[in-house]
Amino acid sequence: MIGWLSAALLAGVVMTTAPAGAPAHAGTPAEGHSASSNVMRHDFHVSYTRMAIEPMVISAQLRLFTDDVTRALVERTRRPSITLNSAEGEAAFRAYLIESFQITVNGRRLVPMVVSSAQDRDMWSYIVTWSSATPITSLALHNAALFELFDDQQNIVKVKHLASGRESTVFYSGGSRADQTIRL
Repeated sequence: MIGWLSAALLAGVVMTTAPAGAPAHAGTPAEGHSASSNVMRHDFHVSYTRMAIEPMVISAQLRLFTDDVTRALVERTRRPSITLNSAEGEAAFRAYLIESFQITVNGRRLVPMVVSSAQDRDMWSYIVTWSSATPITSLALHNAALFELFDDQQNIVKVKHLASGRESTVFYSGGSRADQTIRL
């Protein structure tokens, strides 16, 4: 269960914006989507994660473009009709997350739990938790989400250790799969 402080931290609005000079929307439907889907084509590929670390729980809000995460899950499951806001969609995302966004705490790999998901315009937001059997003192992570689909994919992870107030930001691009370690 998400702690009250983590929930409060994650409840804040997270904005993902285009790099300077890049249009947020090109005005045409995304590849593979009809005009009625309300998902617009975008010229860049980015995910943004806010992560709060409590003594034995990590809570995170992951934001990805809806069309990008849909494409990843359709390719993974081979089910073109998969919907993100269904039990099947959340289970598929969890399986995808286990492979693409790995968290190791105190030398032990943790398994994510998808708490909820929702759409916010052209972004899809997931609330995810990882639970540790021991107090979290060291965190190794890598976020390779969507690297298999987009050469220009960039993943930003902002980590806040609630007890100390320390914050770190890690960045992944170019298909990097190297773990980044954060000492807490």
